Amino acid sequence: MWRNDAALMFLFLIFSMVVISDVYFFESNITSYFSPARACTKAPLSGLQNKRRCRVGYLLLEDKEKRIPFYTFKEEYRDDGIDLIKVHVNSCLADQGPFDVLVHDFTDIVRGAKSGDEKAELFLADLEDYISRHPRMVVMNPLASWRLLHDRLGAQKVAKEVVKLLNDPDITVPNRAYLETSGVENIMENLDASGVTFPFVCKSSSFLEDDNHRMTLVFGRRGLEGLDLPCAAESFTNHSGILHKLYAIGETNFVYGRPSLKNFATSDDLPNVQFSTSQVAKAHSVSPLNAGKHGEPTSQTRPVSAEKISRISEMTRRVLGSSLVGIDVIVQDGTGKHVIIDMNDFPGYHEVGTGEFQTALLQLLKTGPCSCFGSKEKKT
Repeated sequence: MWRNDAALMFLFLIFSMVVISDVYFFESNITSYFSPARACTKAPLSGLQNKRRCRVGYLLLEDKEKRIPFYTFKEEYRDDGIDLIKVHVNSCLADQGPFDVLVHDFTDIVRGAKSGDEKAELFLADLEDYISRHPRMVVMNPLASWRLLHDRLGAQKVAKEVVKLLNDPDITVPNRAYLETSGVENIMENLDASGVTFPFVCKSSSFLEDDNHRMTLVFGRRGLEGLDLPCAAESFTNHSGILHKLYAIGETNFVYGRPSLKNFATSDDLPNVQFSTSQVAKAHSVSPLNAGKHGEPTSQTRPVSAEKISRISEMTRRVLGSSLVGIDVIVQDGTGKHVIIDMNDFPGYHEVGTGEFQTALLQLLKTGPCSCFGSKEKKT
């Protein structure tokens, strides 16, 4: 059933390439690498479509499946001609299919493969092979976009491309630099070249690292001494301590406000501050670094724009070809600029209710990849 060891290792290496080189993905316009999630056509494409039912395989992290219980959606989706099939890691995909659509979040599996878990390695190789042998299957969140968004430098380039295509001076990204060479002068040269100013936040370069939520706030030159490298440095933007979480499910957007870091100023007298986003940027976070439950509104505070949020969501989905996307946006004090500070593929949808997610995903499937599978379950 499985390929020889050499072929297996080759497939796994392709899959585990999470630190994407600039040359590989970004020598030309990023949009040339991705195509939007397809909607099937009315013309017969395969024997599967002739059955007039749409088979949707789903593979979720254990914690995510607890928050988003796909198994509870099955009855309603079945009534609309869509069969939800849970994908099991312990079985060959060919034995579980065929699938018309695949919805996945296999972050933990990739982590396991990187740690030498043979079962995870075999499954990833099998998944890559299955996708390549079934080009008509719609992967709701394409593997290329998944790889990009699990590397902070890749996610940064996606955000910059989105900003470029929107061509709106009031939608932007922070200046960022990748720091890997120690020494105050070396770091300062890198920061200056990239336009990164104090204070800045230092983040791990990959979302696959166990401590990817750990960050360091650097207020001034003094903080460069002994800075833990490598890291992705990002200019900090004062935003009245309010973070806007944008969750997209196709064309349906959900936006929720969360506590965030309070406003800070440049200072060579303050030591670095280490923090975790799980402590300062969750819905109920209460930390000395927070501005309070509702932020710290000042005369400089500006409201979030629903129109800009909608455009950011649409362009991000178009660039990535992904329908399940999370985007973190802050609104800069004074200017009102909308700053994209983070992106992720198939986010947790923590604030989105189960019923809301179920309805939005069903709408996405019915109007997109399952649109030409029209047979509904007949009730007796």
